[in-house]
Amino acid sequence: TPDRMELKKFNPILKKMTVHKEIK
Repeated sequence: TPDRMELKKFNPILKKMTVHKEIK
């Protein structure tokens, strides 16, 4: 949906890619 945006960001602490789901 247009209201939900998934952002893949690199987490330097976890040493892996994390998916952030934000509802705006």
